Amino acid sequence: MDGRVPITLITGFLGAGKTTLVNRLLRQQEGLFVLVNEFGEVPLDQRLVEGRAEALAEGCLCCGLEGELLAALAALHRRGGFRHLLLETSGLAHPAPILRVLLSPGVREAYRLAGVVALVDPLHLDLYLAFPEAKAQIRYADLLLLTKADRAEPEALEKAEEAVRALNPLAPLRRLAKGEGVDPEEVLFPRREGGFRLLDFPPEHAHRQGLVAVGLEGEGALPYEAFREFMEDLVLGRGPFREGRLVRAKGEVNLEGSRHPLRFHGVYGLFDFEKGPPWPEGSRVNRLVFIGENLRKEAIRERFFRILRP
Repeated sequence: MDGRVPITLITGFLGAGKTTLVNRLLRQQEGLFVLVNEFGEVPLDQRLVEGRAEALAEGCLCCGLEGELLAALAALHRRGGFRHLLLETSGLAHPAPILRVLLSPGVREAYRLAGVVALVDPLHLDLYLAFPEAKAQIRYADLLLLTKADRAEPEALEKAEEAVRALNPLAPLRRLAKGEGVDPEEVLFPRREGGFRLLDFPPEHAHRQGLVAVGLEGEGALPYEAFREFMEDLVLGRGPFREGRLVRAKGEVNLEGSRHPLRFHGVYGLFDFEKGPPWPEGSRVNRLVFIGENLRKEAIRERFFRILRP
């Protein structure tokens, strides 16, 4: 019997729904642990994941952070206490360098690759496929999950399936709505009988020029109207956002007069807002991350901290 810990790589471009799926798995399965990798300066995703999770790195694992992944895997193996590891990558991560680590001789002695799951957002697929990382995530997948099936028109779903199938005709393809629509065991063990076909690793990898992350973190409260205007400028490309194009946004903010944090996830111009659990006693820290093309970091920071009240 193989005593190694199975590890499942969860990929998908920015805003595809990885954290929603991981949350569902943590609610339904015992013994899971999550390593969360983010592209940005403010670690946020591990706060949005319910259950046991650990932030892995600021930046992207495929851009020279393999050493941190090796160290984290070794530390977790020594610690133990879990039976399955999920590695939720940054939406900008190319799978190849990460798989190189997971399949390396030292790691293979402690972990076995259960497979690669790629989540695909049909609402923004045309925009995503301009990025080589998004295409690679689809090509390397053992299981493809078409998310937001409840929000996309049937024609858009069919078109997205055709585009995905052109890149990966072999992996099973499932439709998801709010993380539902696929058996958890299929997600945890997507690797089919007969082995995993590892594609050639690219000699080098770089993100599309101009794609940057802006991280904002600070204690205090945000007046509702000022925050609303800030977000409107973000969506409409006004003010400090006028020279760039937003790809992804997420955050947890403290609005004046509220006992609960406001959490948001945005993909291009489509945003979801939800109320989080009550703030714990003590300080209330706002955390926001914006990822896009040619964003003006200093102008965005200046605008945000001008409206933040200590």
